[in-house]
Amino acid sequence: MKSELFLGLDSTADRPIIELKNMSNILSLIDTGARFPVWTSDVKSLEALGGKLFKKGVSYSGIGGDTKGDIYRIPGFSISDGIHYLIYPDLPVVTNSDFENAPFQMILSATMFHNLEYTINDKHHSFIIRVPDDESEVRNAIVNLDDGDFQVLFT
Repeated sequence: MKSELFLGLDSTADRPIIELKNMSNILSLIDTGARFPVWTSDVKSLEALGGKLFKKGVSYSGIGGDTKGDIYRIPGFSISDGIHYLIYPDLPVVTNSDFENAPFQMILSATMFHNLEYTINDKHHSFIIRVPDDESEVRNAIVNLDDGDFQVLFT
């Protein structure tokens, strides 16, 4: 195993939420069914993280039906336990205003952990990510907008 990240889950939440202390304490929901990362908070806080608009008005589905949002890119996004890091040099996120009162600012998609091993341990309030020897801690994203089907692939 190349590295292992051990992150604590919010023990007061009824869903798997982690606090990304190295990224301005963003509270992030881990969604094993999500196909791409989603920003659920206001755009000003996304821009404060360095988020830059990439494409406006992208249609997508999967969050309660069909909706539209803007794609932003966050340079230098990372997930860290203080020792190990997963680095997303140019993380694409789509905005969604339907989560106005959500107790988190971001949804981390399962696709962000493609070819990695991860465990959500609800009993012990932990999220463990293992990077196998044949994978990298640097996770590159490919945005696919072909045929109107928005996808983000991670390598």
